Amino acid sequence: TGRNIIQNDKADIMFASSNQNSLKQNDNVPIIRPPVHLGFLVSFLVDARGGSMRGCRHSGVRVIVPPKACTQPTRITCRYVKPQRVHNSPPLMEGEALVSRIMELSPVEGKFLRPVVLEVPHFGSLRDKEREIIILRSDNGDSWREHTLFDSDEVMLDVLQETANGELNSMEDLHTSRIVRIVTLTFPHFFAVVSRIRQEVHAIGPDGGTVSSEAVPQVQAIFPPNALTKKIRVGLQAQPVDLNGCSKLLGQGVAVSPVVTVEPRRRKFHKAITLSIPAPKASTQGMVNSPYTGNAPTLRLLCSITGGQNHAVWEDVTGSTPFAFVKDSITFTTTVSARFLFMGCRN
Repeated sequence: TGRNIIQNDKADIMFASSNQNSLKQNDNVPIIRPPVHLGFLVSFLVDARGGSMRGCRHSGVRVIVPPKACTQPTRITCRYVKPQRVHNSPPLMEGEALVSRIMELSPVEGKFLRPVVLEVPHFGSLRDKEREIIILRSDNGDSWREHTLFDSDEVMLDVLQETANGELNSMEDLHTSRIVRIVTLTFPHFFAVVSRIRQEVHAIGPDGGTVSSEAVPQVQAIFPPNALTKKIRVGLQAQPVDLNGCSKLLGQGVAVSPVVTVEPRRRKFHKAITLSIPAPKASTQGMVNSPYTGNAPTLRLLCSITGGQNHAVWEDVTGSTPFAFVKDSITFTTTVSARFLFMGCRN
């Protein structure tokens, strides 16, 4: 037995010395570890290595934190909440709607050294180019503002290449219509995904300019010089009308044009701007869809200056607004930003 004890002691000494040698060899050698790709329920801990985490409670939300984005180990909370959890719900204008549940995040106002990407599924139908997704953020649950940095291809490609570690699906689905990617350097308290009518936004100043719609190319707003005294963001919306639904609601003899809106609403211009809108069309072919001419007593121009979350209140301004016909479009001038609609009732 004494001999066995001596042999065991020698073996322990040899094993300890070999471990010490291996530790000396590995000392001060950078250990390369791949980013972590796991799931989470409500929160997870992330460090300087970064990682990609996907929600496990059927939310489908994925949080992508690039390497060296956190200065220290940070616990990130990301979950859907009911509207009752928010003190003031997001302000939804006419034609806007939530397409996902409101998302609560923490640490609130936590800053990252590099952009963090949030992948949020939504159920909104964009109808080709008719609608678009916008992101609203709230730092305190009371006031909301638009989050402008999202769907930035360059930033997302950089982040995905560093953290996806060969996940080809993430790169191939970069432009999927069912996922919106939010890029941010700071976490608000809440994020809201909202669908609205597609809006072309341009910065227009005293030099004037032209804004055209992608959804309806014939819709155009021309700002002459000095119509605005300072540079502001001007938005132009064009919403095509469902002609079949319109005929069922108003009858076969009614033709309507797209609904055109100039934002910000109820703003007085120093000089009249020129709007161009396609002529009204009906769902049935025939006499009602024949071209309009200068003598069109049944053609009416409707205007609504109601803005914000209030429903549109239409007013007939045909008598005070002269308009001209250019091919299949109608042009007129206005000194107030509002919502406009042409309606024809020939039959």
